[in-house]
Amino acid sequence: MRIRYPSSFLKLLLIGFAFATLPLLWAFINANIAFDKLAKQSEITISNAVETTRAARVLQEQLHLMERGIRQYFVLQDDALFSNYQQAHSKFNAATAQLQQLSTSLAQKAKLDTLSKQSQQLNIEIVDAKNTNVTQLSFLDQFDLLSQQIEALIIENNHTIDSASSQLRDGALKTQRNLFLQSLVLIPLALLVTGAITFLLARPIRRMDSAIRSLGEGQYDESIVIDGPGDLRVLGQRLDWLRGELNDLNEQKQQFLRHVSHELKTPLTAIREATELLHDGIGGALTTQQAEITHILRDNSLRLQKMIENLLNYTRVEALQPKLNLQTLHIAEVINKVIHAHDLSIRNKQITVETLFDVREVIADEEKLAIILDNLISNAVKYTPNAGRIKVSVEQDKKWLMIVVQDNGPGLAQEEHEKLFDPFYRGSAVNKGLISGSGLGLTIAKDLVLVHAGNIELIPSKQGAHFVVRLPVIDSKTLEI
Repeated sequence: MRIRYPSSFLKLLLIGFAFATLPLLWAFINANIAFDKLAKQSEITISNAVETTRAARVLQEQLHLMERGIRQYFVLQDDALFSNYQQAHSKFNAATAQLQQLSTSLAQKAKLDTLSKQSQQLNIEIVDAKNTNVTQLSFLDQFDLLSQQIEALIIENNHTIDSASSQLRDGALKTQRNLFLQSLVLIPLALLVTGAITFLLARPIRRMDSAIRSLGEGQYDESIVIDGPGDLRVLGQRLDWLRGELNDLNEQKQQFLRHVSHELKTPLTAIREATELLHDGIGGALTTQQAEITHILRDNSLRLQKMIENLLNYTRVEALQPKLNLQTLHIAEVINKVIHAHDLSIRNKQITVETLFDVREVIADEEKLAIILDNLISNAVKYTPNAGRIKVSVEQDKKWLMIVVQDNGPGLAQEEHEKLFDPFYRGSAVNKGLISGSGLGLTIAKDLVLVHAGNIELIPSKQGAHFVVRLPVIDSKTLEI
């Protein structure tokens, strides 16, 4: 199923950011609302508790002032004391009214109403006693009853405050639990959205990286299609256009190399034949100087032929991607045949060639294996000094067949190791390093080793070049790697 992308990469980023932050923003707003509601409820509860406690304390204090003031009045008959009683009584009534307004319990309101009526009745009796000069003051004992009722109201009010505090605490815990549950849902949701957006962003970028890597590796057959935002799709179309252009250039290069190589072989063959005729004395005896010139012509014509063969092999390997023609081979015969092809150069330079075979038979493509060995051994012969030494050995373990070619020539600079197998690469130390001629020998060797599903590398050594070719051991029964 094709994913529908926005028209631009920036729009996709903005949409992704919005969807990733939306759950967290919702959780933040919800948490603010919950805490604001909890704070207001706490403020109201605390305010009511303070006002109720203060009013109850005033009620208790004014009752005490009322009782003390009226008792002193009846003893001393001082009007100032009666005035103090009346002020205390007014404050008592005000405190009672305030408690009735603050109370949320009907039962408590009823008790406060009873308390107010009893205090009014007591006040009437006190006023009558003052006006009639009554000496019997037993009615003053009602202050004790009122005091007990106020004490009961204070205790009940404390219980109410404790209950409200408990409810507030339970509410806070419930809010905290709800926010925690929301976080358990919203945070994974935000991470899921972030992961989805990351996938949508990374998918076309990975495809583009893969396409660029394929172009860099010379793979031009598969069309490049980038499924993503509009601007990335346009970039994908441009990459596909570039792929087509590179493919055309590659085909033109291959065609050019094939044509040039074939065109050069015909005159080169005539030059070689004429040189051989001169060398064999067909045209008459040669002077020493003429023989030396003929020898130079002969050696360089061989070198030129090798370069042309490398070009032909390279174009064939690149264009055809040859399949393996696997067969059982006597490895010693293949190696000795390749070494024999270079006998003239080996004798002229008085090179000692040492061979060591721990394996007798191998399964490989004879033609391709011979080309691999020829490129390695020809390099070794070319750059081994006079009276030098070349060692070719073959060994095998459970998984790999290892062919080692080592010489004591000048070797290769460390900084050139990574580019050693690149096509047409020539080292900085021409005629001293390993990369000379067309610069294709090692490239062809590497390509043919890769066809065998193996690998080739240059091993660091104190002197000369030390190449190791690893080919997978093949089952002789099934001829499968």
